[in-house]
Amino acid sequence: MNGAQNAKYFKTGQYGKLYIVSGSHARGVTLKIFVLPDGVEAISNGLNNSPLNKDAVKVYGVVGGNPGWTEYYGWLHKGPWVDDFEALVNERKQLELAKKEDDYTARAERKEAERERENGLLSQY
Repeated sequence: MNGAQNAKYFKTGQYGKLYIVSGSHARGVTLKIFVLPDGVEAISNGLNNSPLNKDAVKVYGVVGGNPGWTEYYGWLHKGPWVDDFEALVNERKQLELAKKEDDYTARAERKEAERERENGLLSQY
């Protein structure tokens, strides 16, 4: 769903003072973000949904469209949590990029080793 693409970087859970709910439905991914008070641990309901904490404030979620069909996501309240969330996303993007680079390097090394093995076998014929 539009605006929920960053859900792929997170499992539902607490990230500092943020509780991020990453989910999906038939039309795509979903994303909700809650701010928790200082020193409070989120109480998960175990269903990949909102925390059970009564004092949590939802700051990101559906802002328009037809829920389940054409919904789109955005900030319900803006504040310093926006920068905190963006920092978390950027950190995960960097990790994803590093993993892709590592995978590419490993594939290239395997391909080169296979080429050397083949050339060695063929040169001994």
